Amino acid sequence: MLHILNGDSTRMSLERSGVPGTLVVWPDILYEGPTPLVLGDDWIRVRTAYLATGDHGGADEILENYRRRDAALEGYAAHEEVVFWFEHDLFDQLLLIRHLWWMDVRLRETASASRAHATRFSLVCRDRYLGLLKPEEFPALFERRRAITGPQRRAGAAAWEVFCGPDPERLVPLAEAPSADLPFLPGALWRHLEEYPSVENGLARSEAQTLRILSDGSRSPEDTFHALTRTEERVFMGDTSFWTIIRRLAAGPHPLVVFDVAERPGRLPTGRVGITDEGRGVLSGRADYVALNGIDRWLGGVHLTPAGLWRWTGASVRPATA
Repeated sequence: MLHILNGDSTRMSLERSGVPGTLVVWPDILYEGPTPLVLGDDWIRVRTAYLATGDHGGADEILENYRRRDAALEGYAAHEEVVFWFEHDLFDQLLLIRHLWWMDVRLRETASASRAHATRFSLVCRDRYLGLLKPEEFPALFERRRAITGPQRRAGAAAWEVFCGPDPERLVPLAEAPSADLPFLPGALWRHLEEYPSVENGLARSEAQTLRILSDGSRSPEDTFHALTRTEERVFMGDTSFWTIIRRLAAGPHPLVVFDVAERPGRLPTGRVGITDEGRGVLSGRADYVALNGIDRWLGGVHLTPAGLWRWTGASVRPATA
């Protein structure tokens, strides 16, 4: 039996739980950077190139991690069952639909080759943060796992194809309509859409929330991060992604934040982060972040640039100029 997990916190508890099987951690911050609709080395090279530009480790280490966990997943046929363990937030729901698309591709390949398919695929996905559970709570969740159905697989695959496409307007119906097959996906996709630059000031929701927190005074990076998590209905962001936001807000000809920090390996820096006058102006709507500093950011299959800009209206996304 093979278990595909969302992170190391889940792994550490599950390996002490008595649940049998091989544990493979398959995390990826799919809400950041390009997500081409490909598998294998083409996928790995694109994701590695993006992650290596940030605080996620060196390119060689990232590449090796991708190849190791991808090889474990692609060896699924050696197992009687593969169990996916995911949560209800944006991070995990994107992992879920990516893996449902992967599953759909592989099963169609098996069918076209007229080969028998014996491996069972199951899912554990509830509105609980797996990494916070005690080891003794996992066996009951494991016993309540559900077989992944054909409609589930196809719904997830279709959603991933839209997510990886260039037209984010196609995500809006998926985010608005309840889904019997994937009940947590609409809320997660809505949260993703809120990361598009606002029509009001060019800020993504996470950027606006960060500036709002800092508007009361400078804070340490850790305090700012913890305050940011409290603004989320379903926490999905880790501290590395948070620090990517801070670095982005501090860059450009008109920085919205400034920081004076000392780096710490594997942890957020110590020091202080504060908002600038330009940041206050953008937060109040007197200025526009994209107009001030431009934009070069990937959200799934959408490359946001001044010439290819989409903005969030609060109810939908629409193409716009800077």
